[in-house]
Amino acid sequence: MLEVVGFLLGSVLGSFGLVLAERSLKNQSFGGRSKCGYCKHTLSAIDLFPIFSYIFLRGKCRYCKKKIGLEYPLVEILVGLLIGFLFFDSFKIVDFSKINLQTFANPQFLFFISDILFKTFFITVLCVLFITDFRKMFIPDRIVIPAIKISIVYLIVITVSKIGFLYYYLGQTAIGKHLLPPHSDYFARHALMTADPLIYGIGMALALAGFFYFLIVITKGKGMGGGDVKLGAFMGLVLGFPNALLALILSFISGAVVSLFLILFGKKHFGQHIAFGPFLVLGSLIALFWGNEIINWYLSFST
Repeated sequence: MLEVVGFLLGSVLGSFGLVLAERSLKNQSFGGRSKCGYCKHTLSAIDLFPIFSYIFLRGKCRYCKKKIGLEYPLVEILVGLLIGFLFFDSFKIVDFSKINLQTFANPQFLFFISDILFKTFFITVLCVLFITDFRKMFIPDRIVIPAIKISIVYLIVITVSKIGFLYYYLGQTAIGKHLLPPHSDYFARHALMTADPLIYGIGMALALAGFFYFLIVITKGKGMGGGDVKLGAFMGLVLGFPNALLALILSFISGAVVSLFLILFGKKHFGQHIAFGPFLVLGSLIALFWGNEIINWYLSFST
């Protein structure tokens, strides 16, 4: 049932993401009502309902009868599937028979929900950047920079909250109090482990951004763009170590394979640029969902 909720939420976010992508490419304000791209008529709620509006209106504007691009329902469906799978994959470990009103006041459950919402945010931003880079080889600052800032704030807040909860939890019992400073280093060690996502996230953000910046310098701007630097920082923050590295590797592999096919079929030639952002998005999504499994599978060959 929750995967259906995730799909519906994802379809709405996909529709919203398309609006952000199109307005970014046209350098338009993010505020204001949506309008038909042809007749400029302000669209009503029935025109904007994800997927179903396209079906109900038979793929045409209700006012001027011009065809609506098929990418609208496709993006809504794709993002819906991604968020639906995220909900399915995340909630499969939850025993719903044990959930009650007290569960929603449990900090651990709230941390769990916040993680899902943060991943939902990550997927949505990636999809927006995929669209803009695929269409115009452009990664808009006004999307990726706020996303980086939000990610940093989230990681700091969630880290401080988890450490604060750990301190409070230990202080509730006599045994726990003996694990707090100055009696023991238990709290300090576990607080440091709790901060790992923040530390690794910032470290990987700097590493990936620095790597792409290095490529720009040595290729004199022909290999990568400034948008890739910022997207790399965003990936590193959210995915951390080692999943961000896996995403980077997968991006280069998928980019090389697709480029080879494009050259073989005459769609591109050697030296011609292609957008790398979509491959970074693809690598990030694979690492987000299956990163741990892929890394464990790879490490199993060395044991």
